[in-house]
Amino acid sequence: MGEGSNNTLQAVMFDYLQSQKSGTVAESENAMGLLLRWFGEDRDITTLSPVEIEEYCSSINDNNVDSSASMKSLKKFFSTLYKNETIALDLSRYIKIRKRKTTITSSGQSHEEQFDMLTQEGWNKLEEEVEDLKLRREDISEDIRKAAATGDFSENAPLDAAREAQGKNEGRIREIEETLKKSRVMDSKSIKRRGKSAAFVGSTIVLKNRTTNKQNSYMLVESSESNPKEGKLSIQSPIGRAVYGMSAGSEVEIQLPNGEANLFYLSSIK
Repeated sequence: MGEGSNNTLQAVMFDYLQSQKSGTVAESENAMGLLLRWFGEDRDITTLSPVEIEEYCSSINDNNVDSSASMKSLKKFFSTLYKNETIALDLSRYIKIRKRKTTITSSGQSHEEQFDMLTQEGWNKLEEEVEDLKLRREDISEDIRKAAATGDFSENAPLDAAREAQGKNEGRIREIEETLKKSRVMDSKSIKRRGKSAAFVGSTIVLKNRTTNKQNSYMLVESSESNPKEGKLSIQSPIGRAVYGMSAGSEVEIQLPNGEANLFYLSSIK
């Protein structure tokens, strides 16, 4: 860009998206949105360094189960800016695309495995719960044997209740085992490396309601370990979606369960 041009991240992104084909805009917008939240809309794009780009990509790869599409979009974005001489250094060279494990299904088709990220605490709790549920199997089986010993199968409430308990127990075991199978424990080093720069899985955030001035602290987690009573909010919840990728000092509008939209201030990230 020539002298006097607007080099802010927001302005450069806007021009870039305007030049894209309609079929690729949506995918690019998602990638641009996270980058904008991370560095800020007024950041001069010509001041971005390779180290900053590498740290950003590392954090996104560590905290986003499907980051490859975003990384590819960003690689194209920075490569275009370099070719157009908007930036002096080809930052696309510092964007690493993490390859996901590919398996072959019984039909011969390839399938890329995607994993949810769990905190170590969340993983441990699920493992403990599934072990407790498996120990309950023998007790439930004994209840079924005792209820069936009466010989009355037509109207046997204890037998029905025991069988129902067995079904729920086995269903929960399958649910947890499937969750553990498709999940990975978040690396504590990646959390430390990411620091307080933006809100992702494992981040503890402090939100202040601008309307009520009430302040609350939450930990962002995957839906499988969400527990609002313990202050653990899913990244798929209204609050989680609104603050995901945001930096401390940001303001976000969040629609509450009662339908009202309130303005919140993200005061800190740990």
